[in-house]
This record gives sequence, structure tokens and C-alpha cells, in this order.
Amino acid sequence: MLISRPFLFVQCRPAGNIERDEKQTIAHAGGLTIGKDLRAHVLLEEPDFDPVRDLDLKDDYSGVIISGSPFKAEPLKAKPFKAEPLKAEPFKAEATATPNTPERRHLHARLTALAQYLLDNDVPTLGLCYGLQMLALASGTSLTDQTSEDLQAVDITITPEGHRDPVTSHLGNTIRAYTGHEDSLASLPAGATLLGCGEHCRYQLVRFGTNIYGTQFHPEITTPGMRIRIDQYGGTYYDATMRDAVTARCMSQDVTSSHRLISAFTDYFRR
Repeated sequence: MLISRPFLFVQCRPAGNIERDEKQTIAHAGGLTIGKDLRAHVLLEEPDFDPVRDLDLKDDYSGVIISGSPFKAEPLKAKPFKAEPLKAEPFKAEATATPNTPERRHLHARLTALAQYLLDNDVPTLGLCYGLQMLALASGTSLTDQTSEDLQAVDITITPEGHRDPVTSHLGNTIRAYTGHEDSLASLPAGATLLGCGEHCRYQLVRFGTNIYGTQFHPEITTPGMRIRIDQYGGTYYDATMRDAVTARCMSQDVTSSHRLISAFTDYFRR
């Protein structure tokens, strides 16, 4: 009898409203049950947990999903991390740029090891924003801040390669999705395939190897979910004085087409 294996959701942000919303949206879009089909771990709340060390990612899971994060993914210049019990501090919007804290260094170290393991073993993966960036860095690609995007909705054009891909071929010619990021890929990683591109930020949907996907956009953000982020990210991803304009431009968008990527990924790799 075929036994369905769960998906692992690695969450790279503090516990709170956004963490809960992204987990619920991925579960709903992917047809998964939280705790059963979707096993979530909030790394900042579990400092002693290491996905590579503590889990059998190749045999016990259908795939891995890596969330976005309020932290930058660029390599840290910091003194060596010393393993010790860590306590996640409450989220502060002004701390999202480059907080060089033990918590962030520990998160970055675990994500770096996870990304390298996934790439080395071609484990089915969907990296979202920060997740894509960590995969790109592990593959040897650098990031740039020249194609940043404020909180908004943009069109993602599926490339000819995307139309031939078993996951993204179901998305149609164009999808509309929310974005919000400072950094993005400076170039296409060696051996990677561009599946979807944007007008301003080109590298929006990428496949590494055969089974690893990454998005710079956010297929896990619904319109109600974007309101949560607008409330929390004022002064970080947009000028706080522009709140009304950001709300107006975001709340009027239909981004349901982007959610199909999540269901396409989970349907294809569900075991």
C-alpha cells in the first residue's frame, strides 16, 4: 500500500501572525492537514532543531518547503557561533534589515546547511523568497539589491521551459503574485532553469536540478494575508507614510493564480 509522506515546512521567521498565516495558506492551497501532511518547524522557536541532522529528508518526507523571512540572506560576517540555548525575541520591524544577533546567525547556519543538502541530493523543494535566495547562495550565485520590489502585485511570465516543466506547466502563460523583497538573484545559477520571469525582477521562478523550485514572489500570500503584512511591515518594506496607497494597490489585486504553484508542487511530489 502506498503511504503518503508529509511535507516539511521550514519557517524562517518569528512566531506570530505572519507565521500562522503562511502555514495555513500553504496547507489550504496544497490540500494538506497541518500536523499530519504538513509538519511545520519555526526554527527561531526551536534552536536545538536542525533539519539535516534530525530528520531523514529523503525517505520520510514528500518534499520540503522553505518560507520567506524578515532577515536578509546574504552571508554573515560574524564571530563563530557558539551553540547555546537561544530564546527568540519579539519581532521588531526596524530589526529586519541586518540584525547580527546569535538567533539570526544560528538560523542562517542551519538554512545554509539545509540548502546545501537539498541541492546535493535533489530533494523535492519549494523555496519561497528567502528560501530561493538561500538555495541560490548555496549554489554559488550572488544576490543584488538592484531589482528590489515593494509590497505590490506583479505579473510573472512563464517561460517556454516553464511550459515544459511538470510542475509549472499547469500555471498558464502568466500568473499574478505578491512581491516584497530587497534582494534577489543577481544571475541565474549555473545549471538552473528559468521557469518564470518578471519585468523588473527577472529571476522570479527558478528550478535547480530536477526537483528543486524557488520563487522570488510569494505564492503563499493571499489578499487577506497581504493585509497582515502591510500592518506589520510599515517602515520596512514600504514607507510608513504610504500605507494608504500600499493598501489600495495591494487589496485590489487578484493573486489566486499564484496559489496554483503550491498545489501543483504538492500534487506532483506527494508520496
